[in-house]
Amino acid sequence: MAQPEVPTEWSDRTSLGDANAPVVVELWEDFLCPSCQSFSRLVKPQLVDTYVKSGQVRLIFNHFPLQSHAPGSFMTALAAECAADQNLFWPYHDKAFQVISVEQQRGATYEKLTEFARTAGLDVDKFQGCMNSQQHQSTLNASLAKATELGLRFTPSVIVDGTLLEESSYATIQAAIDAALAAKS
Repeated sequence: MAQPEVPTEWSDRTSLGDANAPVVVELWEDFLCPSCQSFSRLVKPQLVDTYVKSGQVRLIFNHFPLQSHAPGSFMTALAAECAADQNLFWPYHDKAFQVISVEQQRGATYEKLTEFARTAGLDVDKFQGCMNSQQHQSTLNASLAKATELGLRFTPSVIVDGTLLEESSYATIQAAIDAALAAKS
């Protein structure tokens, strides 16, 4: 898994795209959610290729680990934050979704998450230190609180310029982005 092909400054922790992009798309996902796994494999690459690379959209990933997918969903979210510390969130994100979609909880163990870190090119010692300290637990807690505040009920949840979409199909997101872009031109 490689970094997305965008200028380096367009990849900032868990966001991707020009900081001045006219449209912001927020993704709320759970690494063990089958619908999120499908979204990550099929929809996200199209959004990146069509809108992020052209500077029209900034994607912001938010953690929404569901209790029904615990403990793996929470462990993987922590691991992804540890990857973000090394500016390799997106390769880690893609690798985690790819493997966990097949293995589910078995793919979200400390050992597997560490292997994803190695595969994504992270400094494994730093990654393990981050995981062992659980230093990003407050980040996860804040993300879950924000999801609750927004009234999110499902994953993936997609918000385009502040509007929660009823579904996360590419066609629905594309229509919302195009309408937001048209309104700003």
